Amino acid sequence: MTDSTTASTRPKLRVRTSVRDGYRLSIHAMRQSLVLVLLVQGAVVVIASPLLIGTFDLALRAAGIASVTDTTIVGLVSSPLGLTVAVLAAIATVAALLLQAAIFIRVADDRACGRSTSFRSTFDHVIRVGRRLLRKPSTLLLVPYLLLLIPLGRVGENSFLTRWVAVPAFVSDELLKEPSTAIAYLVLMLAILYINVRLIFVVPLLLLHGTGMVDAAKRSWRLTRWRTLRVLALVAGVAIPASVTVAAFAFLALLPPMVADAVAPDSAVLVAAVSFSILQVAVFVALGFFALVQTQTLVAGLHTAGEASNDSAATLPAAPGVPTPSRRAPALVAVAGAVIATVVLAAQAVPIMGDVADGNTLVLAHRGFTQGGVENTLPSLEAAHDAGADVVEMDIQQTADGGWVLMHDMNLSRLAGLDTAVSDLTQEEATQITVRDADHSAPIPSLETYLDLANEIDQPLLIEVKIHGGESANYLDELLALLDEHGGAESFIYHSLSADVVEGLTSRRPHLVVGYIVALSFGGVPDSPADFFVLEQSAYSEERKALIHDTGRGVFVWTVQDAEAMRALFRENVDGIITDHPDVALAQLSDVADDTGVTDRFFDAIERIIVPMQ
Repeated sequence: MTDSTTASTRPKLRVRTSVRDGYRLSIHAMRQSLVLVLLVQGAVVVIASPLLIGTFDLALRAAGIASVTDTTIVGLVSSPLGLTVAVLAAIATVAALLLQAAIFIRVADDRACGRSTSFRSTFDHVIRVGRRLLRKPSTLLLVPYLLLLIPLGRVGENSFLTRWVAVPAFVSDELLKEPSTAIAYLVLMLAILYINVRLIFVVPLLLLHGTGMVDAAKRSWRLTRWRTLRVLALVAGVAIPASVTVAAFAFLALLPPMVADAVAPDSAVLVAAVSFSILQVAVFVALGFFALVQTQTLVAGLHTAGEASNDSAATLPAAPGVPTPSRRAPALVAVAGAVIATVVLAAQAVPIMGDVADGNTLVLAHRGFTQGGVENTLPSLEAAHDAGADVVEMDIQQTADGGWVLMHDMNLSRLAGLDTAVSDLTQEEATQITVRDADHSAPIPSLETYLDLANEIDQPLLIEVKIHGGESANYLDELLALLDEHGGAESFIYHSLSADVVEGLTSRRPHLVVGYIVALSFGGVPDSPADFFVLEQSAYSEERKALIHDTGRGVFVWTVQDAEAMRALFRENVDGIITDHPDVALAQLSDVADDTGVTDRFFDAIERIIVPMQ
C-alpha cells in the first residue's frame, strides 16, 4: 500500500469492528492483561518517574538554579551543562513513553495476529525496533510530538509521565477574556485536537513497522483522511467506558467511609485511608487496562485497514536454549507490587483523611470582585469588601509622569478599546479613561483614590507591582513614599512577578511582607527573599507547599476558580487563594472547616487525586 492510493481504494477504518476486537482480545487474555498493566505501568511510576525527576534536578544543579520558573528558565537554557542534562531528560522521557507503548503495541499485534506472546519475544522486538529508530534522524520529532502535541490534545496515547503538560489556567483565563484572543485560543486548541486525531496511528505504525517518523505520519494522515469523527468514535469507545468504570469504583469506595462515619466514627479515618488506597490502585489498574484496550483498538484498526505488521518483520524466533519464563513469576511480582502499593498509599492517606481544614486560609479577591464592578476599580473594591473577602488583590502601574494607577494590562485595548499603553499616559490622562466589562463601567482609579477608599472601609490590600520597563529610576522609593502618605507602607502586603521588585522592596523595607509570583515552577524552592510565594494553580502541589513551608514562608495559589479546587486547597491549609469568586470561596471554606466526618474529605480527595488521573 502506497501514498498514491486513490480515494476509491483508500483503506477502510471500521470503528465498530476495531473497538469490539480491542475489548475482545484484551478481555480474552484478562489475566495476562492485568499482569502486563501492573508490571509496565508500575515500572513507569516506580522506576522511570523518579529517575526522570532526579535527572531534571541534576539539570537544575548543573545550571546553578534552585528551580525552573518563568524568570529562571533563561538560566537553564543558557547553561550548556544544564541544558544538555535537560535535553537528555526529555529524550529519556520519550524513551520511557516509547518503551511502554512498544510493549503494549507488540502484545496487541500478537493477539490480533493470533500469535502467542512471550516476554522474550516482546523484549527482542522492542530492542530491534529501538535500534531502527535510533538510526533515523526523524525520530527526534517524537520529542515535541510525545511531550507537547499529544498531552495538549489528550487524544489517544496518554501517560502518567506527561499529565503535567497543559496550558496554565492563568494563560487560558486571560486569553478567554477578550473575544479576539478567545477565538484564536479556541482555534489553536481545535487545531491541536485535529492534528492529534490525524496522527493517532503514528506510534503504532512507527513501532510495528520500524519506519521513520515522517513515513508513519504520512501513513496516519492518509488513513484518517475524512475520518475525524470515526477516529473520535474509536477513542470514545474506550474513554467513555473507562470514565464510567472509574466513577463506579469511586462510588463503591465511598461506601465504607460513609458506614464508618455512621456506626464507628473512631475508626473512620483508618477505614477511609484503606478504602482510598484500594481505590487508587484499582483506578491505576483500570486506567492501565483501558490504555491497553485503546492500544488493542488502534492496532485492530490498522489490521482492518491493511496496515498490519509483516510477520517476517514483526516476529523474531526465541533464541535456542532460552527457557520460557514461568507464567507465575510475573503474576506474583505484579500482585506483590499491588499489595505493597496499597499499604504505602494507605499510610499516605491517613493524614489526608484525618486532617481537618483549620479555616485560616485567606480568601483574596482577584482584582476586586468583578460581579460588582470592572476589575481594579472602586466598585469592584467595594463589591469584594461586601462579599467578605479577607484581602483584595490589585495591580498598579506607573504612568509617564511618575504617578500610579490601577490596571492589570499594559495596553488598554481589552478594557477601554484603546490601543494605548499605560506607560504612555500621565496619571491625569489615565484617570479620565473609562473601562468597561460586561454590564459595568468605571474610570481608571489613581492609586491614591483607591487607597483612600480601602482605608475608609478598612479593607486589607495585596498590591501587585507590575513593571512595563518605562518606570522612573527611583520608582520603588516614590511608591513607598506615596504609600506612607496613605496609611503607611507597612499596612499593606505586596507581590510581583519581577524578582527585582521583590528584592527592591525587601531590601528597602525589611519589615514589609512581600511575595514572589511564580507563574511556572518546577524543581525546588525558588531562590528569593520573598516572605511568601504565589504559585499558579498548575504549578502547585502539596509537596511543593511542604517544601516552601519548611523554609518558613507562605504559599498562596492563583487563580482558583472552581469550588472543587478551592475545597482541596482549603483542606491542605494553604495560606491563601486568589480567586475571581470570593463569595464561592468563603462558602466552601466555611463548609470544609465545619465538617466532622471523613465522608466529605474522602469525596474531596477523589476530586483532587482520582479525577486528575484520568
